[in-house]
Amino acid sequence: MILKMINKKHVKEILYVLNKFNELYFAQICNNIPKAHKNSINRTLQELCDFKMLSKREEGTAKLSKTFYSITDLGKESLKFYELEKEMENKYKITE
Repeated sequence: MILKMINKKHVKEILYVLNKFNELYFAQICNNIPKAHKNSINRTLQELCDFKMLSKREEGTAKLSKTFYSITDLGKESLKFYELEKEMENKYKITE
């Protein structure tokens, strides 16, 4: 199930950005992944929260609230799959 989730579009970028910056709100995440469509990022953020790879918190009033996202321990552990992939590709000289 984890492999299926981390294989989705933009998951890798989102996890790495949040791992680097600790906590960001939606627009900041979008600014760090400029090639991605905002609807796609929004959908992926929700899936990652549902899967417990990210957590979110609301700040502000109902009209002017911001949702902040941060990476959970599961999200950080999931980054190891990407590192393992990179290590194996380098070891066996696999290129696209």
